[in-house]
Amino acid sequence: MGEAQDRATAEQVAKSLMSGPRAEALDTPALRGNILAFTFKQPPTDLVVPKVKLERRSGLHGFQPEPGLTLVSLWAPWCAPCLLELKDLAEQQRLYANKRFRILPILTGTRDPITLAEAQGTLEKAGVRGLEAVVDRSPASDSLFEQLTRRETPGGSIKGLPCNLLIDARGKVLARQFGAPLDLPRGTKPTPEMRANARSMWMAADGHALLKALRDGEIAGSVARAS
Repeated sequence: MGEAQDRATAEQVAKSLMSGPRAEALDTPALRGNILAFTFKQPPTDLVVPKVKLERRSGLHGFQPEPGLTLVSLWAPWCAPCLLELKDLAEQQRLYANKRFRILPILTGTRDPITLAEAQGTLEKAGVRGLEAVVDRSPASDSLFEQLTRRETPGGSIKGLPCNLLIDARGKVLARQFGAPLDLPRGTKPTPEMRANARSMWMAADGHALLKALRDGEIAGSVARAS
């Protein structure tokens, strides 16, 4: 994917960020006015995590859902917004992760071969502390990117990162989001400097409220508590 296509994809994703039905699992009274929760949309009914091998420090394994909820954050070294968001998610992981909720960053869609150590180094260089690198080791290291980030827009089918997936203990994708908005002052036109220094909405009040709900399993249908 070239730079021009990257920009076009980013613009299409941004325009359609708030479109589509919100994720049913996050449509609760506590989260109804939560802007960040609203950016998570109901995934297509046929969206499933493909059977791929993932490399991590413990070795090469298939994706295994864990108890409660997992927020899978798909990223790539070429995706600057991914690294900005992961820096914030790493900080919030220290506050909200427990035995029934965790954040799992998976590198996918890389343009060049990359080792696990290089992936971890990329995260650390970007200030992402405390999140273990996990690498998609499908034949082209892009199965998760190809199968989980595709979406339909008025301009056609596109793929894009960042992509966050909320997955339950059965491996079901409950919600999908294409990156958190930046936490910028409302009612003012943001300057380039403001954008350069902004944090994602994971660090705002709505981010804390959403992560607390995920940690506590407080989602519609009590899926997390039952699983």
